[in-house]
Amino acid sequence: MIRNKDLRFHFLNVGHGDATIVEFPDYGSPAIARFGIIDFGPRKGPELVLDYLRELIRIRTDQDSDMYRIEFACVTHPHEDHYGALKKFLDRYTDSSDSSKNMLDSFWDCGFRTTSSRYNNTLRKLILNHNVSFMRLAAGSEFDFGNVHVTVLAPSIDLRNRFDTFGVDKNNASVVLKFKLRNSYVILAGDAEYESWGKITEEFPRTHRIQFVPDALGLVERNDTSDQLKCDLLRSSHHGSMHGTDLRYIERINPNRIIVSAGSQQWYEENEPRWKGLFPHPVTGTIVDCLHKDVEQMVTGEEGHIIVSYSGGWTPSSVEKIREKPGDQAFFTRLESIIRTG
Repeated sequence: MIRNKDLRFHFLNVGHGDATIVEFPDYGSPAIARFGIIDFGPRKGPELVLDYLRELIRIRTDQDSDMYRIEFACVTHPHEDHYGALKKFLDRYTDSSDSSKNMLDSFWDCGFRTTSSRYNNTLRKLILNHNVSFMRLAAGSEFDFGNVHVTVLAPSIDLRNRFDTFGVDKNNASVVLKFKLRNSYVILAGDAEYESWGKITEEFPRTHRIQFVPDALGLVERNDTSDQLKCDLLRSSHHGSMHGTDLRYIERINPNRIIVSAGSQQWYEENEPRWKGLFPHPVTGTIVDCLHKDVEQMVTGEEGHIIVSYSGGWTPSSVEKIREKPGDQAFFTRLESIIRTG
């Protein structure tokens, strides 16, 4: 098995949609490859996610297929461009009758009650699989995978309570996750929009230190300390749409890097011409420019699959890009080179 010391994110180029594979640093005994998956891309191209994952597992395990676990699979919210390949993934990696063949530990859901029969039927199958823990997440949930700490920033409990009553749209039901490895911080934002980010900034405020000033008046000083939303890399909300980015939360996060999971402009012209120029939206770029610093911005549709590795420092240990499609020998060779040198 190829050992891994980094927290590595694979942002897949699935056109207009989301799919991210997380590789965790090795932990536990015996040492095995450990992964997390956040979203599965659109239904139109479901094999891409499965092909990428298969090749990644093959490289990490040196083709010893039992030496890996998928710690969790998460669908941030029930939109088709996020759960497209979920059913095929579950057919391949889960087994309700034989725990030794079941490679998925837990499934994370946002709890939004959708009318999609396809998604609901998949959830029913998952709930009946007692080899997989089924979890409906809410802000404040925390998980540890070795040295990696994962905090759920959304959906807020307040929004969860409104899913069936006052109404919250699917995007604002999105699961938002923050990953931390020592001084490495990454936020994956799903499709969260205005309502969700308002709750996130309210429920994860800046932290402060209170000090008494030793004088006759007994004054106090309040100083900002670390911000709970700080991160180096933000996987931007809702494919860089004008509704997913707000100056107030971007200033809080203050990222150095932003990855947009969206198609190329040529992809939109060929597949969804009415969306051309909207993902990412120019307004989003203007908002990011207000940070008054150079922010590295990458769009998966333009760059290909983007692989970002963190070894515990503030900045990445590497940023790599692959344009080839999974299944091609050139893709396998390139991915293997990145994994082995990482």
